[in-house]
Order: sequence, then structure tokens, then C-alpha cells
Amino acid sequence: GYMQNMAFASDSTPSPNSPNEEAIQQLYIDPKEAKQASDIMTEALDFAQKHAEHTNDYKEYSKQDGVVLYFKKFKDTEIGKLELTIPNPDSYDDVVNILWDPNGAKNFDDKFIKGTIRRVYNKNLVIIQQLYKSLIRSWQRYYHALANKIELSKNKTAIVLVSSDMNDHDGGKNKKYVNPFVESANSFKPDIDSEEDIRNGDLYKMYINLVAFFIEKEADCVKVTYVSSIDPNAPYLTPASFI
Repeated sequence: GYMQNMAFASDSTPSPNSPNEEAIQQLYIDPKEAKQASDIMTEALDFAQKHAEHTNDYKEYSKQDGVVLYFKKFKDTEIGKLELTIPNPDSYDDVVNILWDPNGAKNFDDKFIKGTIRRVYNKNLVIIQQLYKSLIRSWQRYYHALANKIELSKNKTAIVLVSSDMNDHDGGKNKKYVNPFVESANSFKPDIDSEEDIRNGDLYKMYINLVAFFIEKEADCVKVTYVSSIDPNAPYLTPASFI
């Protein structure tokens, strides 16, 4: 799976382009919107930390090469949790940089196409857009999400992503999205100046209920806990796994 690929990718030099370095647009300085974005991510981090802990409602789905994948239902919505150990403590900074880079997924996910930063509130709080291949036809899918990098301690970092019903002028017939986990996100509706293919409805829109990476450096390894819940917003009668 792509998380195993991430372990190998961490041994290589990460992309020189990080969210902090890419001059995609000027720092966004609307203080009210920036404060709202920060408050949303505080709630999202709290939720992610609780669900990163192992509880009895998580059921083991697979275990291979030291990578363990669990699933559970919460509020009738599926949450996955993956635990991975990278046997190289010196890879900590590279792992954090790869996961924070909007194009870092190209190191470990063959369905990933590209990522861009759509808005910058500060160097660790942005709105990102990421584009992926689908399994059928020539369909492509995308999402917008708030992304926040938080240094929890000297040796532990969290990276958290959350979608809201942002106004990206999407030309498709999409439902009104409600985040099932992060309530404060549901009043966050910034205007995104999106590309023509989004405005024309040529891409399938999906939503990040919650994605969180917890990266922790230990004496002999780096431990990564990945918590994920994604709303594929699949077209009618199309299996979500195909999108």
C-alpha cells in the first residue's frame, strides 16, 4: 500500500517545494476568516487525537510488514486508522516535510496528480487543493481542505486536514456538504478562485471529513499514525471505491 511506499520515500530527498516556500499567492490577511480557520483546526486536532488512540471499537482489517490497518464506525461514518513504523529515527524531518508538502503524495501514491495551495493564513495553516486519478474512465477527482501543521512537542508533529462546504464555483451537481465530525467547519465557506475544469464541472468533488497524521520520533524509529475519513461524494450507482 502507499503507506509502505511512504516509508521508502522518506529515505530520499523530499521535494524542495514546501507549502512555506511556494509563492502561489500572497498571505491571506482577513483576520476574521483566519481566526475562524484556526478555531476549526483546534477542534479538528482535538477530535483527531481522540480517534488516534486505540479503542475497542477499532477492528483490525489487515496487518502486513509492520503496517496495521483498522476501521470503525463513528456517527455512522467510517474512520480508518493506520499505524506504521519507519526503522530510521533520522527520517523524522523528511517524513514531516513529505506529508506537509502539497505535492508530497507523489512519493507514495500512484493515483496522485498534483497539489496546490489556494490560500495562506500563516506558514502552518493553509487551504490546499489536491487532484487524483480515478479507477474508471478518464475521471479525475479533487478536494479542497484546510491543512494545519502543529508541533506538539520537539519530537512529535501533527498534520490535520478538514473540508468544509467551500464555495469553489464547482460546476457539478454536488450535494451540500456537512462535515460529520468537525461542527465548526460547517459555517466556514470561503470563496475559492478555482480553475476552469472545476467551474465547468469536469472534475469529481470529494470531501475530507478528517485526515490526520501524527508523526513521532523515538529512539530507534519514527512512528506514524494516520487517521482518515473521506466522503467520496460518489455519483449515483457508482461504487465509491471506483472514484
